[in-house]
Amino acid sequence: MTPANAPAPGFVLKGWHVLAILLATFGVVFAVNGAFMYRAYATFPGEVVEKPFEEGVGFNGEIHRRAAAQALGWKAKLTDHVEGGRAELILAIRDAQGRPVAGLKPLGQISRTVTLSGRQNVGFIETGPGVYAANVAAPTGLSELELKARGPNGADFELEQRFVWP
Repeated sequence: MTPANAPAPGFVLKGWHVLAILLATFGVVFAVNGAFMYRAYATFPGEVVEKPFEEGVGFNGEIHRRAAAQALGWKAKLTDHVEGGRAELILAIRDAQGRPVAGLKPLGQISRTVTLSGRQNVGFIETGPGVYAANVAAPTGLSELELKARGPNGADFELEQRFVWP
């Protein structure tokens, strides 16, 4: 028993206080997680190809096409020179015997490595026997060039090159 003249107790933590603290804590956690999920999905929806199912179904044909291209024995050297936000790409293609491969029309795309945004088509022009050049806008950061050139017997020569441009 407390004496009648004793001071009244201060704050008393009751069950509903604990419930309110618990709900507020989990509410903040769910709100932050929801904001992170929204931001992640809005910046990268997860698709790098427009028709992933069709591409998956045709993958065996892709394997055979790549084997035919590798059988050509072609080698390529790709160099880049960046200045003023532009990149000059020089591509030299040689056959299995080291001779220049002339008369090709290499086409490619430069894009970020994980997204479709900022993708640009690249057409190369032959500047000499087996030497092809292109001038493109150079996005800053990590970019990837996917290049194809039609070879004899329907085999495509392919090249993938990553760049880190300032």
